[in-house]
Amino acid sequence: MLKLGFKASHFQKINKVGTIVNIERVKNNQMTVGGTTEARVFITLRYDDGTEEVCLSTDLIRQFD
Repeated sequence: MLKLGFKASHFQKINKVGTIVNIERVKNNQMTVGGTTEARVFITLRYDDGTEEVCLSTDLIRQFD
C-alpha cells in the first residue's frame, strides 16, 4: 500500500524516484468482469527537480533507500 511521503517510481522509469504528495480516488461506473465497479487511484509524484507526474497506483513501484 502506498501512502503520502513514500518514495516511489513509475515501472518504466525506475531510475527516476519521486515522493508521493497526493492520492486521489476517482469513482468509476465501468463494470468489471465480476459485475462490480472499481475505483481508480491516481497518485502524484514530485521529483527532486520540482516536476510532478500523475500516475495510476498500479503503475508505481515503492522504492526503499
